Amino acid sequence: MFSYKLPAPGFKLNKKMVRLCLMALYVLSVVPMLVIGFYDWPSVDDFSMPLQVHQTFVATGSVFATLGSVFTKTAYIYNNWVGYFFSDFMTCLCPSIWGEKWYFLTVFVVLIALTLSVVYFFDSLFVRVFGLDRDWVRSAAFLTLLIMVQSMENGASRAEAFYWWSGAINYTFMFGLCLLWVGMALRYVFEKQGAGRLVCLCLLGFLLGGSNYMTALVAAVCSVLGLIIVLMVKLGKFRLWSCVGESRKASDGNGKFSDGDCVRLLWLPFVLNLLGLVVSAAAPGNRIRGTGIGNIGPVKAVLRSYFSVFDVCVDGMLRWEVLLAFVIMAVLFWNMAPALKHDLEHPFMFALFSVSMMAVCIVPPLFAVGNIDAPRIRSTMWLQFVLMMAVTVFYYVTWARQRIVAESGNGIASSEAAGENLGKGKTAPNEPLTPSLGTILVAVMLIAFGSLLCVYVNPAYYSGTSAVYDLVTGNAAGYRAENEDRLVILNDDTIKEAILPPHEYKPELLFQGDVYEDETMWENTAVATYYGKDTVALEKR
Repeated sequence: MFSYKLPAPGFKLNKKMVRLCLMALYVLSVVPMLVIGFYDWPSVDDFSMPLQVHQTFVATGSVFATLGSVFTKTAYIYNNWVGYFFSDFMTCLCPSIWGEKWYFLTVFVVLIALTLSVVYFFDSLFVRVFGLDRDWVRSAAFLTLLIMVQSMENGASRAEAFYWWSGAINYTFMFGLCLLWVGMALRYVFEKQGAGRLVCLCLLGFLLGGSNYMTALVAAVCSVLGLIIVLMVKLGKFRLWSCVGESRKASDGNGKFSDGDCVRLLWLPFVLNLLGLVVSAAAPGNRIRGTGIGNIGPVKAVLRSYFSVFDVCVDGMLRWEVLLAFVIMAVLFWNMAPALKHDLEHPFMFALFSVSMMAVCIVPPLFAVGNIDAPRIRSTMWLQFVLMMAVTVFYYVTWARQRIVAESGNGIASSEAAGENLGKGKTAPNEPLTPSLGTILVAVMLIAFGSLLCVYVNPAYYSGTSAVYDLVTGNAAGYRAENEDRLVILNDDTIKEAILPPHEYKPELLFQGDVYEDETMWENTAVATYYGKDTVALEKR
């Protein structure tokens, strides 16, 4: 045998560097996605849902009258089509009602909302509740966002998740708001309470009850769990713990601290959230729509949702680079773990909880239409899956490290410098990550090499590279030019029977749907009504 020594890297990786690198990588990856958004164009439901709102603006030019018509259209949809009143309200606020030139705002609104919500949720859970280091937590948050946005499955899922207003605002945006709401509830418990925060929690909770049923059901489950926790705390059966809660005990003027004080009135936003869901479910439109859609029983829907977690999310969507990214995330959580002052003791129950939360959002479409084929549904499943996987990695890495430390008899103390300092609550920005550097570098090199191969074969492998490819090749510009040519025809008052040329350019991120040669299709009639035409049809070829 022989021995050899590989050259060691000439730098030390620290937590601040990790955070800055992951944040920069995420920002760079979404920049081309934002740029290609300027070539975006409304389609399909963007013409039917906000139709009356657009007509009001064209007829009156009044912003206030237009906003008023949003409420009118939302009420009409509630009574005649579907009950999720908050999602429909936001859908009717499509930027293109003010003119097609404003449609580029879609991707900006959705991506910014998703980014801020994920970062806020991670900060609320891991920093405010668990007392973990902010740099590590931000690193994990941006890594999670990279997986969510860049590794979403190819095809229409990305278009409907980020670029199609009627799908993106209804699903991705609402998913982000739900994370924001849960984060606000956590902060309400472990930070200084105020009437303003409670009002925001109550209002957003009620509105989320009227979001799409995937998000609404997830929020409802969180509300039920929240009510159980509040009740158990009030009865003295549960104890609240966090570094923030302990600091509040110490800083209390009279030296007294009650867990009941932390959850005071917290039951109200949970109840209002469930009330919002009841209002949504009781909509007359649900009964009207339900008569024309086949569904399956609730028990079968639940069982199939659990199966879909493994069949669709794990087997169908989970890719090799995501697994490597979770390895990096495990290293980040390993270095956070010593700061957690309480043991995690229920790995089996948490596994059941995690898989159940993945399955919860799948139940509504299965129950309503019997399938999960719609791209916007699949994209939301992916977002929920990645979020729960990130939290699961944290739980099991922390649980494993606590067991290892306990068996070694060293307590929280660790031989690793990063672990020791984090366990003592130190947050020096230049803390080296030397023991974990090799793992991260290997994972990064594998991801970089594999990504080059995958992007070479399929330029649309990542969302960002898909945007770069369509920008560089001119597909995005060609798509925009074709739509502007169509707009000339649609805005020509002398043409009542519009014949539109078919698209030659169909960029993956932007092209969601089109009209048909058959002028009687609802997509065609929606466009015709929107632009005041008798008929609209696709040119036959």
